[in-house]
Amino acid sequence: MKYVLCFLVLLVSCSTGPGSTPMEQDGLKILDQPLSAEIVYSMDNLSAPNELLVPIFDEYRRTPLILHIVWRTTDPPQPTHLAQFPGKKTKQFWDPKHLTPSTDSKLRVRNNLIPMDRLALRMALARAAAFPN
Repeated sequence: MKYVLCFLVLLVSCSTGPGSTPMEQDGLKILDQPLSAEIVYSMDNLSAPNELLVPIFDEYRRTPLILHIVWRTTDPPQPTHLAQFPGKKTKQFWDPKHLTPSTDSKLRVRNNLIPMDRLALRMALARAAAFPN
């Protein structure tokens, strides 16, 4: 009986819909309306994200900031794609209907598009952390 229960738990935990997010995150959500969040980064294809985003955002892990990743792809992101954004402070969404506007390889912080360079990212995130809505 114990082994059957373990098997059922394993089976349920492995079938979470399109793509499995990293263990510390909520499951991948499918959007049926545009995402309205304070910090958003859109992935318009299944390529690698900007190499500065994750390490710089990780510097703000002790703040209440949450990074929202929107996958604007026709095919759902696979676990390898979702694993590019680790951490508890990340939430990932799949937007196959392209309801959420693209950020064009920039980070959107409070409706402002931030260029992907070290100073601009740090300034925008520090401002968002210091002055919450």
